[in-house]
Amino acid sequence: MNPLKITALSFVITLASIVTVKAQTALSKPVNAVITNYLALKDALVSGDGAAAETKARTLLTGIDDIPKAGLSADEAALLPKSEFDSRHISEVNKIAHQREHFASLSNNLYALVKKLKLNNTILYRQYCTMTKAYYLSETDKGKDPYMGMANCSKVTETLPPAKK
Repeated sequence: MNPLKITALSFVITLASIVTVKAQTALSKPVNAVITNYLALKDALVSGDGAAAETKARTLLTGIDDIPKAGLSADEAALLPKSEFDSRHISEVNKIAHQREHFASLSNNLYALVKKLKLNNTILYRQYCTMTKAYYLSETDKGKDPYMGMANCSKVTETLPPAKK
């Protein structure tokens, strides 16, 4: 290959890397805001506070809407409307049992998004509540689950390490 082609190819590869890094940077802040809001919703459900869960779900819904779709693959983008649906539904009712049902679906969709994007700033644990047979994300490997509000009935099934900076 001649030197001009090598230089052009190198430029294209460098430019693609810069575009990818900028897209990830644009996604990192809103994705981490969603994680923070999700964890706040989880904590409201742990305490059994339907009114607080309603409020936290509204904040989460706004955060999900703020994620730029342009930086996502089709698979990743498809998870957002599902997460919006569950967040919206949780924000429209204050019956804790019904909120917890939607939280299970929300947890699965946000887990899939966070796992694919690998942009989380902190370590996250995917936990499985053995009593309700439902998953959720937690910032700690121990604690109370949002479905029963009980300690020691969940087990860690996966650890999502923080993104490398």
